[in-house]
Amino acid sequence: MKRRLGGAACAILLLAGCAETQKAADATMAAAKAQVNPTLSTSDAAFMTSAARGGMAEVQMGQLAQRNGRAASVRTFGQKMVTDHSPVNRELMALAQQKQITPPGDIGAEHRQTYEQLAELRGSAFDHAYAQAMVKDHQEDLQAFQDEAANGTDPEVKAFAERHVPVLQEHLRMAQQLPRR
Repeated sequence: MKRRLGGAACAILLLAGCAETQKAADATMAAAKAQVNPTLSTSDAAFMTSAARGGMAEVQMGQLAQRNGRAASVRTFGQKMVTDHSPVNRELMALAQQKQITPPGDIGAEHRQTYEQLAELRGSAFDHAYAQAMVKDHQEDLQAFQDEAANGTDPEVKAFAERHVPVLQEHLRMAQQLPRR
């Protein structure tokens, strides 16, 4: 036996369908707004975000090294991180603005955890932990910049990465010479 739906029941089903359609439309609009620059690949955008977080972290940890480091080489390296990464960070922020990418507002969870662990240390304990963190960080950064320089799709982002590979290579070499034991 078939049962017919009354007018009110049809109206409720129709409105429910409209609400679901509206939710789907809202989600589509949000996705479109999130991708402001559709010509920039997701890998280029991810590189820019990661590089920005890393650059900000280098500056913050460099300032920490100047305060908490015992060895002159650690304090000097910390100052170099501030001096070298600050203008690169400004250059990257300008490039992000040009590419309509919202730069990250902070250093991110991984860098924050490292910073907080280092902030608890002083003297030679700080020196050793900071040196290990800088070697690891610069190895990762160098790999990311080399990958972007070789495989990036946006010419300006790729050129940015290419320009800064030599600096990161030098930073890694210097970090490897810091006291680590």
